[in-house]
Amino acid sequence: MMTALSSLARVKDPASRAQLALGVTDICAASPLSRRAEPIADELLLTLARKAEQRVRMAMAARLADCAWAPHEVVRFLAFDAPAVAEPIIARSVRLTEGDLVRLADEGTRDHRVLIANRPNITIAITSALSRHSEIVVMRALAANTTASLSELACETLSACARTDAILARTLSTRPDLPEILAGEIATHIADALEDELVDEFGNGIQLDNAVKHDTVASAIADDDDTLARKLVEKLVAAGTLNGTFALRSLTEGNDALFDYSIASLCTISATQWRKALAAGGVRAAALACRSARIDRSVFPTILRGLQRSGRIQSELGEDAMTGAAKVFANYTVGSAHDALRRLADSV
Repeated sequence: MMTALSSLARVKDPASRAQLALGVTDICAASPLSRRAEPIADELLLTLARKAEQRVRMAMAARLADCAWAPHEVVRFLAFDAPAVAEPIIARSVRLTEGDLVRLADEGTRDHRVLIANRPNITIAITSALSRHSEIVVMRALAANTTASLSELACETLSACARTDAILARTLSTRPDLPEILAGEIATHIADALEDELVDEFGNGIQLDNAVKHDTVASAIADDDDTLARKLVEKLVAAGTLNGTFALRSLTEGNDALFDYSIASLCTISATQWRKALAAGGVRAAALACRSARIDRSVFPTILRGLQRSGRIQSELGEDAMTGAAKVFANYTVGSAHDALRRLADSV
């Protein structure tokens, strides 16, 4: 039978060839072939696929994608075909080996790599191969694929790309398997990335000095930044790695939301309570927060300067204000500072 089919593979009429290609595909997909028949069928299908129109190859790929015994060589050929043909094979075929996918990631197009990045349960070797190209669209797909095993290279590349891509940064913020040190690095760049994304979305013609548009952009950034900051701080708390150093770095790098959630968590109050207390108490509230969070007094001037730069403490740091702050550090315990901070928040 295979000898007869091999002869038919040389048919020149496109319609007859298409019919033959799909017919043989259906035979292969219907039931497992014998060990003797499989290489013959594989060679035949390869011959037919190479000469078939794209629509026929697409149909072949769709029929073989879910076949656990599909001939390997033709499956591999279709995976390396145009993305429109390769999509079902890359997405679902169990006949593709790790080596096939690594090579396809190295040699295929960006669209092939996106398809691979979306494939369930890809291995460390595969995510490393995908990451070598540092393509944002591929990294976005990989970040969203929670079944993928991220290699060290993948984590580093994802982190680097997230510094300039807000969508990727947001997606990564929900992954529990990203090393905390990289999660922290991503967080420090989230605000700038979000702003860049919004400017791109509004278009180059947006006038950011226009009051209405500016307020809209600022509000959207604040909302998104709050969500991202809250999630990251929750992860750091769960891992036991949140500390005053992280809070200080967030403030000095201009990430007010991340600082607010960090300092509030260290003080065991909500971010809303901290913001109310700061609005009501200014320098004194900042001192109480540092004392409650066990942040060393030597760091306090740096925190004040950061809050001044962001416009959240309007008053000058005069002698009276600094004397009052010094009394907080001298006279308040961690517990009494916490209680005083809460009272400040409740007074608003």
